[in-house]
Amino acid sequence: MAFWKGLSKPIVGLAPMDGVTDQAMRFITAKYGQPAVIFTEFINVEHVAAKPQKLFNRFWFSAIERPIVAQLSGVTPNLFYQLAFVAAYLGFDGVDLNMGCPSRSITHRGGGAGLIGNQELVKEIVFSVRRGLDDWEKGKKIETVVDGKILLAAKATKERSSRVGIKTKKRQKPDLSIKTRPGIKKPIIKDWLGFLASLPVEAIILHGRVLSCGHSGPVDWPIVAQAAEIVHQEGKILLGNGGIKSFKEAKEITNQYRLDGVLIGRGAMGNPWVFDDKKPDKEERFLVMMDHVRYYLDLFGQDNFLDLRKHLAWYSKGFPGASKLRSRLVRVNCYADIERIIGQK
Repeated sequence: MAFWKGLSKPIVGLAPMDGVTDQAMRFITAKYGQPAVIFTEFINVEHVAAKPQKLFNRFWFSAIERPIVAQLSGVTPNLFYQLAFVAAYLGFDGVDLNMGCPSRSITHRGGGAGLIGNQELVKEIVFSVRRGLDDWEKGKKIETVVDGKILLAAKATKERSSRVGIKTKKRQKPDLSIKTRPGIKKPIIKDWLGFLASLPVEAIILHGRVLSCGHSGPVDWPIVAQAAEIVHQEGKILLGNGGIKSFKEAKEITNQYRLDGVLIGRGAMGNPWVFDDKKPDKEERFLVMMDHVRYYLDLFGQDNFLDLRKHLAWYSKGFPGASKLRSRLVRVNCYADIERIIGQK
């Protein structure tokens, strides 16, 4: 059974965010917020082919994060095939294809939102991914379909998953979804979403801004509603995305525009409670923040500590003196620094 079809509505999940939704952030969000579905930050298939060991930590996850979707980005169908097979091998519940990222470093290569309108390549990518998932379900061995360096990284990741208690059901095929935007400079809902809905995918997630808007400006929810009508005609699921800051708003938008649900992105940064609209006091914020820091350091070590600073800044809001505290936390270099600053709060 497709996991998307089994989710209760409205579906309110954690959106993929590059450089944000690493495993530590996802774990803490699952522990304290319990979103309906969680996406990894994207993993670029071309980058994996070049440096698999460096990038495979993006495929780490824990059981508490389920259902969890691995997001893939890029332009090379054969690499999409291999990484889709790897995602199934590692036990992900779903695979999502990134066709909405507005980053210039991605779009100038034709990936992310650069795929919008490129129906020939998109069709080739989707069917390559579907073939990878089908081959997994049919019992093909990973050694026969995945290149050497990627294979070694995949097996190392699988071993790690086993050590942390990830159990996979034998040959359970992940669902397939696409996350995209309405167009490049203007919406092309009928042509683009109609095309995507005709492909063998279970769900589509639509960010309600065209590529030229990036992450700024109002979200065009009426356009998302039009897309939902088209997608629903094909019996597929449509989630909206963009600018949602609370669970209450998520439910209101879902109902008003007849969506199946929404994903929350930036509204969840430093705020795992967004998925139930709990209002934590300052002490609870600190406790969860420190839990996040410890979990991150256990995963990635002190050498990557500076990547935590942005998360510390996001937790430091919503209480008197937050701005002053934030200015200190963005300069910390180790766990002891945070303990000292929090102790002096």
